[in-house]
Amino acid sequence: MLWDLTDEALLEASWRRHGEGRGCHRRQCLDCGRNFFTSRPEARYCRAACRQRAYRTRVRLRRQARS
Repeated sequence: MLWDLTDEALLEASWRRHGEGRGCHRRQCLDCGRNFFTSRPEARYCRAACRQRAYRTRVRLRRQARS
């Protein structure tokens, strides 16, 4: 049987074994709401697309506030 050892699968396995604080953190994306695992405790978005969408929304809101 072949294991699908993606980065996300390895981080999830580490989180299940050790919990928070040992290089694996479980977060919820601020843009889409998806749960994801990361090695960075300050991560806020699950993908680059979510990060870009959030940035564009912030820029649009700032432009509307100026007008």
